[in-house]
Amino acid sequence: MTTYAITTDAGDALDAQFDIEQSAIVLHSRGGTKGKDAVNSDYSVALRQILRRLANNKIGINGAWVDSSRVQHLPLSERAIFGADDGSVLPDDCFKLMTNRMQKVGRAASASGTGGNPTKRIRIQLAGSLASSSIVDALQASPTSVDTRSRERLPTDDLNKVTSEHVWNAIQKLTGGYSDHGFGESTDFDLVTDEDIRLPPKAVFGVAATEALGFKVMPKHFSGGEGSPCFRILTSAGYTILPKSAHPIQDSAPVPVGPAVDKFWVEGKQKSVTHFRRERGAGLANAKRAQFRRLYGKLKCERCDLDPAVVYGGVHGEASIEVHHKVTQVQDMDEGHVTMLGDLECLCANCHRVAHRLLKLEQIN
Repeated sequence: MTTYAITTDAGDALDAQFDIEQSAIVLHSRGGTKGKDAVNSDYSVALRQILRRLANNKIGINGAWVDSSRVQHLPLSERAIFGADDGSVLPDDCFKLMTNRMQKVGRAASASGTGGNPTKRIRIQLAGSLASSSIVDALQASPTSVDTRSRERLPTDDLNKVTSEHVWNAIQKLTGGYSDHGFGESTDFDLVTDEDIRLPPKAVFGVAATEALGFKVMPKHFSGGEGSPCFRILTSAGYTILPKSAHPIQDSAPVPVGPAVDKFWVEGKQKSVTHFRRERGAGLANAKRAQFRRLYGKLKCERCDLDPAVVYGGVHGEASIEVHHKVTQVQDMDEGHVTMLGDLECLCANCHRVAHRLLKLEQIN
């Protein structure tokens, strides 16, 4: 997509860029700090210029609305800053109307004062079906070489709202056939699920972020690759990301031994090893822990009510909370069995060991 810049009547270039999409002008938002890292610092001047030149060329406006990623989940009626009911107004009056309404979009109803951002990303839908070249000529615009790809990137604080539960839900959707997410196949890396299925990491994160943030997150909103928040959050959720050339993890890989394994209920038969590997699927376990935190505010044992933060004096005590299959035990699962988060429970290590000892006694009896 070509990005354009607009000039003043004197021909001076303005620091304000916009795109043209299907007879609509998408004016990029202003950001950064003046004199340091500012982008689109001439936003207001450019918007006035756009409205004046549209009027001079008798190009009507069907409507305009805020189009920033943070409010795209809202209906158009709540994002509208100009509509058919506003009739025909002079460009300067139109500018005041748009910017005043823009400040209120996305603000909490309880917000006090007259604050709000009047320089947001907006979409101005023009009347009729106009060729891009006609719009460019009317606005006296020209293509710009300014790289605007990062301007729609979501801040890290927003990306960090994606939890292991969101990631797990995204994987269930993708493995269930969901494809209307806007992401293509991966080119360099694959995310490997607990079932050794390979998925595009950015697609997984995009679907997860859509659930977490409440609007459709697209490829333009974040980057992938090693060191990115996307990859960090996916691996923290318990999944492995491998280069496409790497072989998938095999079930025959050695099972770790030592104190970390000794605390579990697994004993020495091959069937028990399979049970251990599947029971310890980190993605599923981390998703259950994230869901429990969301519902109850902290991790604790669902049977004895042990609060690890209190008993062990800090969040490191949460390592004592493990995830247990309370509905269908792994060794009893048929091929293709689907585990839901509601099938699991969070238990302290002691209760977890006792639960499996009782299950073992039931099997013997």
